[in-house]
Amino acid sequence: MSEEQTSGALAPTRDAALERPDFPFARVARRLGLDPAQAELVLRDDEKVRAAIARSVQEFLAADDAQRAGRAPSTALALDPDFPTGVGMALVGAAVLWDARDLVPRVALRVAKDHFEDGADELAASYIALVQEGIEPGEDSVDDALAWAAQSLLVSVLQRSGSPAQADEIARDLAAHAIPLDLWRDDDPTLPDDSMAWHGGAFVGGIPPRRDERSLSFEDVHDYMNTLLADTRREQEAEGDEPR
Repeated sequence: MSEEQTSGALAPTRDAALERPDFPFARVARRLGLDPAQAELVLRDDEKVRAAIARSVQEFLAADDAQRAGRAPSTALALDPDFPTGVGMALVGAAVLWDARDLVPRVALRVAKDHFEDGADELAASYIALVQEGIEPGEDSVDDALAWAAQSLLVSVLQRSGSPAQADEIARDLAAHAIPLDLWRDDDPTLPDDSMAWHGGAFVGGIPPRRDERSLSFEDVHDYMNTLLADTRREQEAEGDEPR
């Protein structure tokens, strides 16, 4: 799917989400560092929202790096009780909803790793899919490294919750392309000099990321957003917080 097609497919979803009476405008704005008092207006300015998502993603990655290095959190985003996994999921959801496709893979890979380490293999596989669907094969070496890192993580997911035979098939593919099996463990993965570009063979017959056998893709992201909105609504009701 081209970027134009992707944008066209997502625009109705974004408009529909913003028209929901329970859309958490203020909460989304705060998460993106925007003025909650102007949330309903600002969140309809796609260019401004994408710029805010880009800033928040960079802040998230820096804060996640600091936490992984054992440094104390020093930003409001890092002090969020949902940091890192919940914050990362929210940023991925926002990046998908506002069609900031290039911002998805790095955050989605870290979310996938967190879910895997927490034993949530279906969620990990879903975010692995988002990493790889956000990358065009062979366009950029950094993107290639992210896609291969997600593929290497998939091996571990399949070994634990899927098919060992499929895990072995993917592991052999990694070896054939000179990709380390533990590439996913690197915070900012880089490929060895003798490795090959990402070929786009995302799952090689792997497990479906969701119980209904549909992948969590850009086209299906409204399902994720509906779930996120429902969860947010319940949290607001529990906290006595207003949705707007």
